[in-house]
Amino acid sequence: MNKQELIKAVIELPVDCSGSRPKIDKLTTLELIKLLKEPEKVQIPQMVAEWLKKCKTFKYFTTGLSFALQPSVWEANGLSGECIEWLTDAENQETFARAWLDGYTIEEEKKYKITLLNRNDGDLYLVNQNADLGDKYGHFSPVVLLFTKGTNFSEKCYKLTKKEVVSHDFGWVFDCPGIKIEEVDD
Repeated sequence: MNKQELIKAVIELPVDCSGSRPKIDKLTTLELIKLLKEPEKVQIPQMVAEWLKKCKTFKYFTTGLSFALQPSVWEANGLSGECIEWLTDAENQETFARAWLDGYTIEEEKKYKITLLNRNDGDLYLVNQNADLGDKYGHFSPVVLLFTKGTNFSEKCYKLTKKEVVSHDFGWVFDCPGIKIEEVDD
């Protein structure tokens, strides 16, 4: 039930003797209110969520949704090309507006297992050797990517986001024919 349907339902409630006001009892009202649907939160990428949050917290501007969707503002604030590309899409702008108004959840980034295929000496795996330390030390544990033959790392060490891989200068693996890239569940 949306807002207009709720209004119509209240108007159609039986009237009291005077005929001027709807007869509304507490139980009926509560049942109708429970039927009212909350706006659903949309999912947006982490980078877009960061931009939305930044725009809502600007102290020195009277910012609004239109400000957040201006290309000149994107460039002036150093948004990544990937984020600008997302915001340029008309459907995504509607999603951004809904996120601004109704709230949002952050999309989980896809994770990949990356294997350097090496027939002669055995495959090598790209791992974040410190992935396990993240649970213990939080954001203070640095990401250290390396190719290794060893399989003594936890499963978590093999699950890498594209952002991690690219930001640590291993982005070339996504364009290399001798690399096997598998999307994995987190």
